Amino acid sequence: MIDLIRRLLVGLIALVFVVYGIFFSVSNMDTISVDVPLLHVYQVPAFVAYIAIFFLGFIVSALYLSLELFRKTILVRKLRKEVKGSKRESNKRSRNFLKEDAPETKPEPSIQSLEKDY
Repeated sequence: MIDLIRRLLVGLIALVFVVYGIFFSVSNMDTISVDVPLLHVYQVPAFVAYIAIFFLGFIVSALYLSLELFRKTILVRKLRKEVKGSKRESNKRSRNFLKEDAPETKPEPSIQSLEKDY
């Protein structure tokens, strides 16, 4: 339920930003100067600059989230391997423990060994 509320809240905030972007693009047709490092200074409409920055932020955040997902996937695999190893080790320990507690059986004297004593 909390996950659904969080998703709805994020969706609502995104919708507000999109509506604001549309309103901004309609009301701001003026051109602004955009200085791109190592390139030129461009004169672009304000809404184009806004959309470009919005998509650049989207791409950067998507790359960051995919990197974070990849890192967590690697961590989960590593932890699963450790759990499997510890399970195997505990099985070995329990088998060794059972072997140590097993009663030692001594061979019973046979009839032939009894005859030799007399």
